[in-house]
Amino acid sequence: MLACLLMISMGFTAYGQAEKSLLWKISGNGLAEDSYLFGTIHLICPDQFMMDDRIKAAFENTDQLVMELDMDDPTMQQKMQQLSLNAGMKNLEPQIKEEYKEALNQFLMENYGASISQFGVLKPFVLSSMIMLKQLPCEQIESYELFFTNLAAEQQKEILGLETVEFQMQVFDQIPVDYQLDELGKMVTEDYTQKEFAKMIEAYQAEDLDQLYKMIAESGTMTGDFAEIMLDDRNEEWIDDMENLMKEEATFFAVGAGHLGGENGVISLLEKAGYKVEPVK
Repeated sequence: MLACLLMISMGFTAYGQAEKSLLWKISGNGLAEDSYLFGTIHLICPDQFMMDDRIKAAFENTDQLVMELDMDDPTMQQKMQQLSLNAGMKNLEPQIKEEYKEALNQFLMENYGASISQFGVLKPFVLSSMIMLKQLPCEQIESYELFFTNLAAEQQKEILGLETVEFQMQVFDQIPVDYQLDELGKMVTEDYTQKEFAKMIEAYQAEDLDQLYKMIAESGTMTGDFAEIMLDDRNEEWIDDMENLMKEEATFFAVGAGHLGGENGVISLLEKAGYKVEPVK
């Protein structure tokens, strides 16, 4: 979910250079047991998928898995499909600029066998995710969410979500449609998306969350221009729930890594709330 955000970030001292790690231990402030925070990326090729013994050990030492969404909710897919459509099945094709329409039609026809006249009833961010999926340098993709969901099922752990599908969908509804459509057009007419994604993957594999956060914050795309809506506001909403969950049971949090860093990132907010948050090497 939220594939086009490429959520990735960091933890740091005085908002300076971060220590390099995707995995962070949360302790102190009255917690009976340690919890863990792991930064994911929502789309990644199999040869770039980061998974090692320290991550698996941290997962095994917790009692429940919490992600952005409750991935074992049997109604989730149906809700996502329903909420992926524009209100009243409105087709957005007439709103797409002519300079983008031909390239967009060609891309969709080549990769999905239908034009924007058919796909225009989908919300722009859904189309963006479809395009990004086909622009990855691999035919198969790995999913951290699916990996952790399967691992939790094997270990009989509870799976919970910090947000609902309805909430995540309305995040995008706050961003002007014309802006989203322009971003959609740029994805098929310019190569910056692929280049930016490749740089982010490189930083992600290096576990350089400080660099990743900087890339997101300075991006001129939807992620950077609407960071407050897409990242900061949601981070603040999560903290109370995270605290309550950690007090009840040792928890493994797996969320888009873009939520971890910055002054308003999850790591900083947890530290401000009195927790010790340290990288796991």
